[in-house]
Amino acid sequence: MKTIFEALVSDNDRCIAIVGGGGKTTLMYYLAQEFKKRGLRVISGTTTRILYPDPEQSSGVAFSDEGGFFKKVEKYLADDCHVTVARNCSETGGKLQGLDCREIEEIFTLSTAERMVLEADGARQMPLKAAGDNEPVVCRRTDLFIAVVGLESIGKALLDENVFRADLVAERSGTALGEVVTPHTVASLMCHREGLLKGCPEGARSCVFFNKSDLNQGRDKARAVVAAAASLSGRKPDFWVCASLAEKSCDEYGSMYL
Repeated sequence: MKTIFEALVSDNDRCIAIVGGGGKTTLMYYLAQEFKKRGLRVISGTTTRILYPDPEQSSGVAFSDEGGFFKKVEKYLADDCHVTVARNCSETGGKLQGLDCREIEEIFTLSTAERMVLEADGARQMPLKAAGDNEPVVCRRTDLFIAVVGLESIGKALLDENVFRADLVAERSGTALGEVVTPHTVASLMCHREGLLKGCPEGARSCVFFNKSDLNQGRDKARAVVAAAASLSGRKPDFWVCASLAEKSCDEYGSMYL
């Protein structure tokens, strides 16, 4: 079985955008570390907001609001092959404030980085979400678009305490508020024109990443979503991966069109 990195990333994936439910930040730093292991210089960051990284996630953060920004970017890339970029860090909450796509693409172009991994929306750490009107914020040069779904959402009630923007998930999936989230709910949200693939640039490879396969019946839930999507119309991802970021294990993956 391939690793999570091997199942997700191809040699041509220079710019990666991650959207969807909880687990995005963990996945972003995991991919950055894997690029490092392969000797590739990588930029991580966000077009929204993320928590300040732990040292094991990223040993260097460069703020564009501070002087000598590009020198810091290059120093971190030279020393560690990885830098996280942001506009600044909020005084309350300790969150990195993201940059817009134009700024991030310029940084990537002018730097010596060879890969870029970005978190492109927020989910308040909930496992399933629907995108709002102004999100996700995805760079046009994205090569790989990953939509994260937490498998623990399946079996829970479609309510705001379990799902981010439960009303929009209900509207786009056809599952009524308060009803149980089923594999068909997730599949319907996947295929909706404003669903899980909202914001995916034309020409980018797209993936639905089912996280927390280590939970009870996790793999079965992921397979059930893929099976339910087979009978639905609409845009579907190019492939899917079922994995556990906590255990760094990849359990299953495949094309959505076999």
